[in-house]
Amino acid sequence: MDGNLVGTQLGEFTVGALVGDGGMGSVYLATHPAHREPLAIKVLLPQYAQDAEFRARFVREGQVLSQLSHPHIIPVYHFGEDSGFLYFVMRYVNGKSLYELLLSRRFSPIAAWQIIKPIASALDYAHSRDIIHRDIKPGNLLIEVQMVEGKPQNKIFLADFGLSKVLTWSALTQTGISVGTPQYMSPEQVMDYPLTPASDVYSLAVVLYEMLLGRLPFYAKRPEQLAFRHLDTPPPPPSTLHADFPKPFEALLLRALDKEPARRYQTGGEFAQAYTEAARKVGREGCAVEYYVGEPRNIR
Repeated sequence: MDGNLVGTQLGEFTVGALVGDGGMGSVYLATHPAHREPLAIKVLLPQYAQDAEFRARFVREGQVLSQLSHPHIIPVYHFGEDSGFLYFVMRYVNGKSLYELLLSRRFSPIAAWQIIKPIASALDYAHSRDIIHRDIKPGNLLIEVQMVEGKPQNKIFLADFGLSKVLTWSALTQTGISVGTPQYMSPEQVMDYPLTPASDVYSLAVVLYEMLLGRLPFYAKRPEQLAFRHLDTPPPPPSTLHADFPKPFEALLLRALDKEPARRYQTGGEFAQAYTEAARKVGREGCAVEYYVGEPRNIR
């Protein structure tokens, strides 16, 4: 889609400027007489509305997702269908994604914790309500600078809960679109097996690996090759990439990236607690070091 919806009405919402495009649809600013704060409206591609089974699931899951209330989850205010489009209306987050930050900065374990901790908390909350995100990646982790008592503070948000539960591989076989991003997909997601909270923990661990080392655990030229490396290729132990990488954080990452879900941390809270314990073992000085190595020169 392009900006051709700007100025139109979807339900009671007026579509504003286009702010982002993705494989499943577009995000626009939006306004509504009853909302003073900025809104974002995510409009799915037209083919989704043509699938009756998908529309029914969209409504069922939208009812659940609109009830989520957590300080680090972007709230879904409304969902609906109009003019052949399915859409979600959410709080607009005026900030950058972790994907953008990774292009220009490096993260020490202390800096990474400022993002990992709130996201793990958001996942714990959602998982306690039997909701799996399914697409944890840097592009869905948003950072907004807010003024608190006159001082700027970063507020972290997890985005796209409004799509993650609704969009399943089976629901999209007709469109040829799959859910999840190959770089961050758990092995069971690659195989289209049932997902658990440990699946989101796996994806969050891939994000943490990338934050701390500046590179992903797996690379390949084609998306399908990359996805299957989650199945059959062990992640490089961080200490083989950076000799000084702390062993407690290496153990944390390797457990969270285990191919077998039962051997991983089972919840976001368990993962966060393990991170805290690893940081305690490493100490403040070691947690302030950057262990960046960057992307490998040759991607096969």
